[in-house]
Amino acid sequence: MTNATQDAREALGQCLRDIRRRAELSGRQLAALAGWHESKVSKLEYGKLRASDDARAYCTHAHAEDQLDDRRRPARHAS
Repeated sequence: MTNATQDAREALGQCLRDIRRRAELSGRQLAALAGWHESKVSKLEYGKLRASDDARAYCTHAHAEDQLDDRRRPARHAS
């Protein structure tokens, strides 16, 4: 993985973390809503996993669907 790819994943993770926090959800709460293991939230937010469709779950569960298009743009570069 290139540095640019990792940087893009980390930037997307920060965006996802901000969405979750604005919704006043803990990582544990978001994981439960999405049906994920709670460690997945941390891995996504720190750029350890590719977000792909997981960005949609963040936006949906945080009631931030209007931000989905903005969040998916960086996800394309964070493969």
